[in-house]
Amino acid sequence: MNLNRISPNELDLLLQKKSDFLLIDLRENYELEIDGKVDYSIHIPLGEIVDRLNELPSDRPVIFHCGSGKRSESILNFLILNDLYKENYLNLEGGYQAISI
Repeated sequence: MNLNRISPNELDLLLQKKSDFLLIDLRENYELEIDGKVDYSIHIPLGEIVDRLNELPSDRPVIFHCGSGKRSESILNFLILNDLYKENYLNLEGGYQAISI
């Protein structure tokens, strides 16, 4: 199974189309305090995501992001290896840095 990705431009298109999706911010609390967060994102720190997967919908895209895209890619690869990955899970390429510029 391959990791699904979404670019910042594709995320912009979803926003323009008012598509129904969920953006999950995996960064730590201190990162949000320093850098801020995307208004429409939901914060679930990386260390909590596996225990909270049951809170995520399966009927719409769930886009994961961290600061640069590395941690979100790592957690999605972990989910793949442990048969917890769902097809509607996407990794935002470049993370928060790519969409906050």
